[in-house]
Amino acid sequence: MDNARSYLFVTWEGGGNVPPVLGTARRLVERGHNVRVLTEPCLREAVAALGARFVPFSRYFDREDCTRDIMGDWEARTPIGALRRNFDNIVFGPAPIVAEETRRAIESERPDVVVVDHIMPGALVAAEAAGIPRVILFHTPEFLPGPGKPAAGSGFMPREDVIGRTRDGLFNRAFLKMLDAYVPSFRQMHQEFGLPPINSAADLIEHYHRADRRLILTSEAFDFPITPSPANTRYVGPVLDDPQWSGEWESPWTDRDKRPLVVASLSSTFQNQRDALQRIITAVGALPVRGLVTTGPAMRGAQFDAPANVVVVPAAPHSRVFPEAAAVITHGGHGTVMRALANGVPALCLPMGRDQDDNAARVVAHGAGLRLKRSAKPERIAAAVQRLIAEPEFRENARRLCRVIDEDVAAGRAVAELETVGRESPAPAF
Repeated sequence: MDNARSYLFVTWEGGGNVPPVLGTARRLVERGHNVRVLTEPCLREAVAALGARFVPFSRYFDREDCTRDIMGDWEARTPIGALRRNFDNIVFGPAPIVAEETRRAIESERPDVVVVDHIMPGALVAAEAAGIPRVILFHTPEFLPGPGKPAAGSGFMPREDVIGRTRDGLFNRAFLKMLDAYVPSFRQMHQEFGLPPINSAADLIEHYHRADRRLILTSEAFDFPITPSPANTRYVGPVLDDPQWSGEWESPWTDRDKRPLVVASLSSTFQNQRDALQRIITAVGALPVRGLVTTGPAMRGAQFDAPANVVVVPAAPHSRVFPEAAAVITHGGHGTVMRALANGVPALCLPMGRDQDDNAARVVAHGAGLRLKRSAKPERIAAAVQRLIAEPEFRENARRLCRVIDEDVAAGRAVAELETVGRESPAPAF
């Protein structure tokens, strides 16, 4: 490729972030670009499989076993406590380490563009200090505080009246207040990297606003509107690759079995989800359906009591099983929700934290599914699944989103935007 560029991706093994981030990297490799991925050792094989070069973190994000939990948010007693643990353990707390490791990778081989998982703002500091164009990949709807949208993690529906504006203003101010704790470490980073000082949480957020691009890997039709939308923001549609560990799939049912298929898939990372999975299995077992439950890497070795009509497996590729499904039960992870909607399948969401309540709110707002608490009893789960199958408007609304998502996926705008930024950068470094 005559106009090939070099890209350095910076990410971690957070479960749902891996398929869209590495899927984007794979598409650049297939276009002839030189791609390196700075990430955890447990993703070494996945990076090699897509044809990129693996660069390991040497500190903190250094897990060989991706099932070792470093988030700890499931132990928190409140949603605010869970968010703080995510900030402490993943996003802002380790940012100085991420910045140093990114600088090391840049000094080893200077890229034309640094592509940053939105969970890793430390990489933005290193790229800005090096004068390298930087692109942020949001593998969820954009979560930054701002006018015209509910606060991140709240699971609120949009409200344009005085109550809604007041509610969102209060929660967004609380969000920024929580970020105040990380301002000193970012101030020190700025000093060490020769960047202007920062004095507030708003200054910290400016790292996102100053990036060359913010690519939101979802469909704009699915998200709640960002008003006003920042100039560097682009909706580029989801990347729907299956994770490397999803394996092969052969249906245990014959073609003569016409019972509706219900697929349940919760988080691939640990969120203390065993009891929720068992209640889902019990609920699906009480219905006249075929049930497929995938437990994921985090539940490796867990035992479940499954009735005859429910098959429990460690993994199955969503690209193979969702097209046949009548309903999907999920924790509300963005990747699972997008895959369900991309197949026109309504979803029942049982959010467990992180961005999941926000995704579930969007599913419900579009009439493409239902939301229950993660503690819902089997009877309530079964009743909700019955509604998704019996009431046609859920599938009709899911299919309406399906058409938009299909167009976004086919357009390949993420790669086009990355190549545009690459062309705008200085001459290739290799």
